[in-house]
Amino acid sequence: MSNSNSADPKVKRSALSFLLWWNTDPAEVVKQVAQYDTLRAWQSARGTSMLLCFFSAVVTMLLGNFMHLSEGTIETEVAIWTIIGIFMYRGHRWAFILGMVLWTFEKGTLLFSGMSSGAGPIMQIFWWCIYMNAFLLGLRVENRRRVPSIAVA
Repeated sequence: MSNSNSADPKVKRSALSFLLWWNTDPAEVVKQVAQYDTLRAWQSARGTSMLLCFFSAVVTMLLGNFMHLSEGTIETEVAIWTIIGIFMYRGHRWAFILGMVLWTFEKGTLLFSGMSSGAGPIMQIFWWCIYMNAFLLGLRVENRRRVPSIAVA
């Protein structure tokens, strides 16, 4: 059964709707495709994904030593997330998939390695949902651009 409320402009999405990251509003995908070249970076799925990748690179640069990462690890992480972000913004579907895989691996490693304590596990899941929401929406937009007849949901 489809979610008829998602296309209704009167229905507001919850502030925590990103936790249901796999629920993509079909109307949002259509809007993103239609306004692909006119949306600003923070308004578009590909731009948001890129900005999140850049945010991860900056956080890694600033907090890498605090997290006991080696200089080589910090440089590698920064390079990987910067490159993935650039390719996401350029509309490469593989970049969104790679971003989802790496982000899941990174958050899973932190969760199960014991490096997250206290509220850490909850925050890891919280950030994982935010990124997955953006990356999946970006992937669906790019899929829709490539094959306009692809089902959105």
